[in-house]
Amino acid sequence: MSNTKSQADCKVAGFVRNSFVDWSGNISFVVFLGGCNFSCPHCHNRNILGHASNTLPLNSVINEIRGQIGFIDGVVISGGEPTTHPHLRTIIGEIRALGLPVKLDTNGSNFEILRDLVNEKLVDYVAMDIKAPLDRYVELGFARDEKLVASVEQSIKFLQSGIVPHTFRTTPIPELIEKDIQTVKKTAGKSPWSLNDFVPVD
Repeated sequence: MSNTKSQADCKVAGFVRNSFVDWSGNISFVVFLGGCNFSCPHCHNRNILGHASNTLPLNSVINEIRGQIGFIDGVVISGGEPTTHPHLRTIIGEIRALGLPVKLDTNGSNFEILRDLVNEKLVDYVAMDIKAPLDRYVELGFARDEKLVASVEQSIKFLQSGIVPHTFRTTPIPELIEKDIQTVKKTAGKSPWSLNDFVPVD
């Protein structure tokens, strides 16, 4: 493992050594990156929405991942929103240096970052949330402005091109009605799409 300054300065919010549910058909190590540009009303990871939650040194987490080689099939990078992390490329690079594939969980709000990661073959699978009909993102409090919504739409269309294995996901929060769910399903098009279980918080 390299000991560059950027790697030494990099921190993450947390990890799970073994997950059987975060990457279908795979046993995965999950790395959580703090920071997010959305304000989802029912977020289950509110404790890591700020970048200050990134307190674990990356090299210690890489050592944990190394210890799981032979048991895990890959590493999932989740959040928060991973594309808001300033050292995302460093993190992915360190994981790929171990010979492990990477799955990225994202809300799709940073299209250019997602596009570049995929085009440079730095991620092997993408799971993107379509949280609601695009015209309700701002109303429901997911995105603060239409610029972010436009980026989400770009990300959807980009993934639909089939350039990388992917799936879309939606959590049926109480604010969504059946018509909304059907609209989201139509937005996903022919791409794989699934409904997550909604588990109330507090």
